[in-house]
Amino acid sequence: MTAFLIRRFFLGFITLALATALIYFLLTLIPGGPMEALRQQGNKTISKTDIIRIGKALGITDERGNPYQWYTRYFNWLFSTKRTGIDLKLGPIEVKGGGLLTGDLGRSTTISPGRPVNELIERRLPFTLILMGSALLISLIFAIPIGIISAVKQYSKLDYGVTLFSFFGISMPTFWFGWMLIILFAVKFKDWNLPYLPYSLAYSDPLHETDVIDRLQHLVLPVTVLSMIRVAGWSRYLRSQTLEVLRLDYVRTAWAKGLKQRVVILKHAVRNALIPLITVITLAIPDLFGGAIITEQVFSYPGMGRLYLDAVGAYDWTLVMGILLISTVLVVSSNILADVLYAVADPRIRLS
Repeated sequence: MTAFLIRRFFLGFITLALATALIYFLLTLIPGGPMEALRQQGNKTISKTDIIRIGKALGITDERGNPYQWYTRYFNWLFSTKRTGIDLKLGPIEVKGGGLLTGDLGRSTTISPGRPVNELIERRLPFTLILMGSALLISLIFAIPIGIISAVKQYSKLDYGVTLFSFFGISMPTFWFGWMLIILFAVKFKDWNLPYLPYSLAYSDPLHETDVIDRLQHLVLPVTVLSMIRVAGWSRYLRSQTLEVLRLDYVRTAWAKGLKQRVVILKHAVRNALIPLITVITLAIPDLFGGAIITEQVFSYPGMGRLYLDAVGAYDWTLVMGILLISTVLVVSSNILADVLYAVADPRIRLS
């Protein structure tokens, strides 16, 4: 198990190293990259001085606007002595500079010029953690029992109802479902003089930012959209896997021993049936940072998904690279976490 984890961490490190290069070069070297887009706006919405400043911030050009070599650009992004970040002195060795390797994601170039990307992310991240964390928790609470009960009562009316709900939830467009909820619970309920729900932002106004009740009211609709879609998919995963496990010999042996139904299902069947669901859930962990772009846009929710969309539209490539990089770290980490949970759920994986 230890050797396996060491190997996975090593491969994860290589993946991250390649991902940093891929993210940087895709956004800075492809035709129509950040500098080309900015030059096309020159003398209209952005000055030549600002273009040079942005190029310097990206590590693409020097103080005069002359472009660096492609490899110099990349290493300037990773670490540069011309940037501020750390100042360490260990005996005769002094390390002074800044960059990605010091945890500095750079500074925003257009959305909030000169402001550190870390600060912009820290401002939006709590909103996304609350939204996506609530949706993830509610999805698990409903998806696991629904999937298990649907498998145990196969071909019952409950099973058919769950199947219909799952197909509806999986095939339903997120933006359409969000709009329908807004029309019904925010617009129509208000017209009918019924208690209605707010449909935009994370709170009513700055005075209600710390009001828990107001924050919860603003979460109801977006969390419902995200949870319903996940419950529909996750319950189907668990149902199909549970049905497959219930037909295996060791489960039949447990039934033959006269064990209680609860013990056979929860201890013997569901534990192995959870393995594919573990994959789906752990791969949803990066969403806790990245947010839900479509849902946040529909409900005007100030999370990471909307920040990313705004950054792309404003050609703020420093911010875009920072968000993509952190998302990549979370994807690699969640895959390693999934491997660990596999071994916990199934001892056979641990022995192999």
